[in-house]
Amino acid sequence: MTKIKFIHTADLHLDTPFRGLSEWNPELAGRLRDATFQSFRNIVNLCLSEEVDFLLIAGDIFDSENRSLAAQLRFVAELKRLTGRDIPVYFVCGNHDPLDSWMESLHLPEGVHRFGTEAVEHITFARNNQPVADIYGISFPEKSVRENLALQFERKIDPAPFSIALLHGTVGNPGPHENYAPFRMDEVANKPFDYWALGHIHKPAVIREAHPAMVYPGNPQGRDFGETGPRGCYLVELSANQKPRLRFLPAQVIRFETVTADLTGEDRFDRLPARVEEAIKGLSAYNESASYMIRLTLSGRTPLHVHLNRPGETTRLAELLNEGQSPEAPFTRIDRIDIRTRPDMDLDQVRKGTDFPAEVLKVFDTYEKDPEKLRALLTEIEKEFGHHAARRHLSELPDEEMNELLDRARWLLMDRLTEEKETS
Repeated sequence: MTKIKFIHTADLHLDTPFRGLSEWNPELAGRLRDATFQSFRNIVNLCLSEEVDFLLIAGDIFDSENRSLAAQLRFVAELKRLTGRDIPVYFVCGNHDPLDSWMESLHLPEGVHRFGTEAVEHITFARNNQPVADIYGISFPEKSVRENLALQFERKIDPAPFSIALLHGTVGNPGPHENYAPFRMDEVANKPFDYWALGHIHKPAVIREAHPAMVYPGNPQGRDFGETGPRGCYLVELSANQKPRLRFLPAQVIRFETVTADLTGEDRFDRLPARVEEAIKGLSAYNESASYMIRLTLSGRTPLHVHLNRPGETTRLAELLNEGQSPEAPFTRIDRIDIRTRPDMDLDQVRKGTDFPAEVLKVFDTYEKDPEKLRALLTEIEKEFGHHAARRHLSELPDEEMNELLDRARWLLMDRLTEEKETS
């Protein structure tokens, strides 16, 4: 039975500079920059260990059109590891690395095919001199391509057993990404391809499992807290008359995560590091041998609330938690701490009182039960802001965020009233 096995990756963004981080922590910025290369090396290692037939890269190999010579040489060195084992590589250029930005003097190893820009072209992968798969692709000629490139994909008259489309572009809602080379699902669903190897969207996603399969592998190395969770590539197996087998393989070196540590009932500061460590290890697919960049939120009703909210406390706490962390892997570094704790206070009991805090709670309850009244209050607050962006942000605030702000304001005021009561 005819079958093939390959790895599909995209959006390597090699040589990402991490400019902001470089200014205050050049050592960590260097580690993150190197992580983009190490994640690609991990993918090459997976190709070798899985003994794949070939590797597909769906664009944005480099982060910038002005990539360093060293970055290009490191990329070519990894390609040679594959071609030296008779594993070909097929890739297209995306919006970050359009074809016109590639150096003519950069010689790609034999067995590596970079698709052109004039029209969709195809190359046939053969085994024992027998065609097994036709791979079709087209590169971005320049950074901004708004044309629907997917419409150009047509299978040749005498196809190999499998047909694969390799494209850097956007299907459906692009989310935070630019809408480059956009196309709709219904425009390609009936085209006779077995697999669409897509790139550009950084979050891993199986858009369609079969007939045809359509996959975004995401970027193999997260670069900020907008790219959390496991990152890697897809191992794909195609067999005649069978549904494609898709398996996600982690490849990242440093994982970005947002973590919430619930401190409900905690009354001892010396136990904070253990509570935070417990929350981090509770992450899905936690791996002790991996490195982590953590944005930490402390939540829950705790007697420590007042102390945690003192000015500068979160900065000092982050420094404490990061003490002894080596920049060498594996490491776990707290990037920032957000305080969402609450005073150790029973609001229902406060409501039963006749004092000022009870009256304040009743006002908050009124706004909570009447969203229109709360929205009207925000409109009045908007008028007090001289800053145009602040006014626009308030006017566009979703109901969920509006209610969250109301809740935070309620607890903040209760906290201050309680503090005044205790010191009076």
